[in-house]
Amino acid sequence: MNEFVNITDPPNPLDDYYIVERGRTWDKYYNANTGTNTLVVSQGPINYQNETDEWIPINCSLNMLEDNHVAYDYGYSFGNEQGLYNVYFKTNIQDVWPVVFAYNKSINPENFVVRSKLVGVGYLDPTNNWDYEILQNIQNSQGQITGNSINYENVFTGTNVVWSYGNTGLKEEIIMSNTTKSLLQDHPPSDYGLSNQGSYLVFITRLDYSGLNMYNSTGVLTGNFTISDGQIDFKDALGYFKCALPLGEAYEFYNNSVCNSLVCRVLQYNNNYYLLSGLKLVDLNNMCFPVVIDPTLTIESQNTDGYIYNSSSDYNTVWNATTGTVSSSATYITVGQKKTGGFPSNYYIYRGFLIFNTTELPDNAYVYNATVSLYKKDDASGKDFFLTLQNGQPDCPHNPLEAGDYYKINYSGCGGGFNTSSFVDGRNNISLTNYSWLTREGFTKFCLRSSCDIDGTAPSKDEFINFYSSDSLGVNFYPKLIISYGNQSKIKNLGIRPIKGYLLLQVHFYNETYIAPGWVVANDTINETSPRTISAMDQFGLDTVFNDLVNTSSLLSLYGRGLYRVYAAFRDPDGNILVTSDDKEMVCWYEFGIDL
Repeated sequence: MNEFVNITDPPNPLDDYYIVERGRTWDKYYNANTGTNTLVVSQGPINYQNETDEWIPINCSLNMLEDNHVAYDYGYSFGNEQGLYNVYFKTNIQDVWPVVFAYNKSINPENFVVRSKLVGVGYLDPTNNWDYEILQNIQNSQGQITGNSINYENVFTGTNVVWSYGNTGLKEEIIMSNTTKSLLQDHPPSDYGLSNQGSYLVFITRLDYSGLNMYNSTGVLTGNFTISDGQIDFKDALGYFKCALPLGEAYEFYNNSVCNSLVCRVLQYNNNYYLLSGLKLVDLNNMCFPVVIDPTLTIESQNTDGYIYNSSSDYNTVWNATTGTVSSSATYITVGQKKTGGFPSNYYIYRGFLIFNTTELPDNAYVYNATVSLYKKDDASGKDFFLTLQNGQPDCPHNPLEAGDYYKINYSGCGGGFNTSSFVDGRNNISLTNYSWLTREGFTKFCLRSSCDIDGTAPSKDEFINFYSSDSLGVNFYPKLIISYGNQSKIKNLGIRPIKGYLLLQVHFYNETYIAPGWVVANDTINETSPRTISAMDQFGLDTVFNDLVNTSSLLSLYGRGLYRVYAAFRDPDGNILVTSDDKEMVCWYEFGIDL
């Protein structure tokens, strides 16, 4: 072997463009033509680990099970095992436990799972000693799969149920049509001795979560209980989180921004557990049908994106509010403002938040460009505005989102944006203008606001847009942060004054034969005795003085096969490593092996 040990920016691979590495929420690529690395960070999981711990892209499609599958022997016909959890369905929704959620990827539908069966719909009256009336039991319905969803039609009169496999959870959509609305209006709660004003319409699901306990923020939940905010966590006997049931929302099918939070009640009856999910009938009757009820099982204990909103009849009250209502489980993020009709009118302000895990961005990465990419859901703007990225780091927004993250004083600056007049179908990109907002050892966080909100200009109509969140049902819809960078074999002066130092470039060998194994100098390549000056905003390429000086044959003859590294440091006259203004030593290295 007779090759030079050279440093480049970075080494040239055989292929022009390829994926280098994957993680739960990110992919790394390299372009040999440009020498550029690209880190693509998604807002939610895009890869899962298989049996050999290899990261594999998530595939959300539902498929027929093979007849030799364990779940098939239990009567399950459809499923998915190509994500963070497994799920199995029976053909008929009336069957025993037609839906199985395997939170730890169990292929046995009776072990380490949450099983569910939708059994009926009815009224529940908390104001009348929790009296209830069953309106209709589940009807015979055969499921049909399309892509990542299975649809059971007319399970109740005028009501379909759709389960969809998402990246982080199994979304259940109970879709009530105008036929359902007419039925409810013809048979109000008062027909059964219940309150028309206080009663809830609830969908009743029998649950089996053997081996798990229910928790919320107050602790373990026992007996009969009601949850009106937050979520229900399922934990094992040791208190480890396994999956969660966010309360979800009821929203208009054709206008997702019109929504009401669900209330859940859990009942124990004859050693069975029943989940009642619903909303007040008076609120439901004010909505335009079709209306969707969406209880969802998720393997994520908290969501890292969403929006926070506030509303009032006084605009300044909304604009200056210090807290808002957090929405972190919807499939979309709303940004903007609106004014409702009627008297008095209500003003709404929606502020969006994105949190990306950017720990995979190397410390020595020199960023060429960074882009925030949003996938359009819909545009409700009667007036265009400038969608603006703002910065509140390191404190805001919190992870997970908190009500106080709404406060506008927490955010400042303009890191880029676009005018909603150019909000197009598909992806909409924002070029980040301030790379210092990128966090290399943690999470990069953004606040998204309307320019009208920033200026404090009250809306006269709907002025908001929706784009898909990390709770959307496909990885392709996730918000993304795309960072192009080089692993720099350079010293770059980002300051306004020259810097001076002594360059040290060496090749080290990791000697394992010592009593205390460690690095030894194999080649003292560059050890300057005269200072080198790098002007303000200038850079010096280390490869220009190092390359073609060290040959692998000489290293092999002295030290043999093993682990080596190129070591670089910029020092003072006494040999101490210089420190940057942010307290980082000006030293780095790159490890490589010689096997031949």
